[in-house]
Amino acid sequence: MTVKSFSNILSTHDHSLPMYQKIKEHILEKIAKGEWRANQKLPSENEISAELNISRMTVNRAFKELTEEGYLFREKGAGTFVAEPFQLIPFFELMPISKELAIEGNPFSSQVLRLEKAQDSHKICERYFESRDNESLFFSEILYKNEKTPLQYEKRYVLTTFAPHYLTQAFHKACSTVYLQTLSPILSQKHTLEAIIPNKPLSQLLEIPNTEACFKVVEILLIRGKIISYAEQFYPASRYKFHSKI
Repeated sequence: MTVKSFSNILSTHDHSLPMYQKIKEHILEKIAKGEWRANQKLPSENEISAELNISRMTVNRAFKELTEEGYLFREKGAGTFVAEPFQLIPFFELMPISKELAIEGNPFSSQVLRLEKAQDSHKICERYFESRDNESLFFSEILYKNEKTPLQYEKRYVLTTFAPHYLTQAFHKACSTVYLQTLSPILSQKHTLEAIIPNKPLSQLLEIPNTEACFKVVEILLIRGKIISYAEQFYPASRYKFHSKI
């Protein structure tokens, strides 16, 4: 694996993608084709930034996101390496928590912890919305419950232009996903799931021991490929089951 392989990124004709995303896609393509195998070392951030004549922070962002997504791993003082392959299991349908409880005949309640205009919208748009536009965002933190038992803690960002009345919602009858779905008939969704050990504040919110695992679901809502909402949802592993159907 040589740094020269990254020079191919400069010849891409898709100028709409930010550079960090092009670096990510280049790495993922090499891994998918089997050209870069597990435990192979990548060139350093400094080497790639020099080859592409870009900021090292741009390369750092690509490496950081791929590490968080499980495609790379880092060893202090040694470098960045291709991770062992893992299986992504697609969700054919992931039902919003309020609908799930309603179907099962269980009571639904919510506790709105924060509902406000987001700070640092520019940084958030770059990180989560794949956009460098300084668009205005709303932010919410909501704890969803079955009666008094927490079932889901959610942090969400949403474009104000898509949901201008988001801050007026109480979310006592339906969750935020359901509300956003009512605003557009062409809304599409992407989900990823991973198991995590919660930190102390999260375990306290969900009222579980900090040794109990959680499911973390990242939910991205899109319209014609444009991200309009990004959310992270956390479920106590002992209280929730995910279902899929074809």
